[in-house]
Amino acid sequence: MIMRPTVIERTILTGSSAHDFIRKMVETDQLLTAALLKNLLFTVKGAEQYIPLWDETSLLDKERLYAYASVLLQHISQESGNEQASTVSFSTTEVARYIGVTVQTINTWIREGKISGVEKEGKRWTKIPEDSVVTFANGKAVSVSVLKANWEAENQEPEVDEVTYLEKSIKEFEQKYGGPLEQVFGDKTIKELSEEDTDASIWWSYKARLASATADSWS
Repeated sequence: MIMRPTVIERTILTGSSAHDFIRKMVETDQLLTAALLKNLLFTVKGAEQYIPLWDETSLLDKERLYAYASVLLQHISQESGNEQASTVSFSTTEVARYIGVTVQTINTWIREGKISGVEKEGKRWTKIPEDSVVTFANGKAVSVSVLKANWEAENQEPEVDEVTYLEKSIKEFEQKYGGPLEQVFGDKTIKELSEEDTDASIWWSYKARLASATADSWS
């Protein structure tokens, strides 16, 4: 799911980098830039106000096209901020987990103003909104929603069915020992395996589970 634009992301649209990007678009492909601008005029909320004010023939002029596109980006930035504010928020414990610091550190950062948009209710901090911005010691500012998304991406468990998991695990053992279970350990039974053969017992159980799972899938 795409998160709502943060204050930082809305500001980017009106910054120097965005203007440089527009300039490059106009210089690289004026026709494409004009077509994109026209489509946005008829789809972005509130942009219709510019339709009777701007002239079609002006799109053939690079400087006028650049000016129109800059105005439209400014409008998009403002419009995205006019929508209803997000009601999603997180506790200090959750935000601490997303960043990898202690709750005490989060409370300290809030008091020092390093986390924006957090207010107090009595003696306790309220929940931290998802569009709150955390400013780190290196000056980098990141919204809580982005920090949460990054944490989830790093800690997400891959969804793998049991048969695929078992087949992969058995293959890893075969690569580690240079052959299938029976070839590596011969006629040894599980009881005869030494401590260094612990992998074999796990390997053997994987094979038994795989046989059972495969049989179930065909039944």
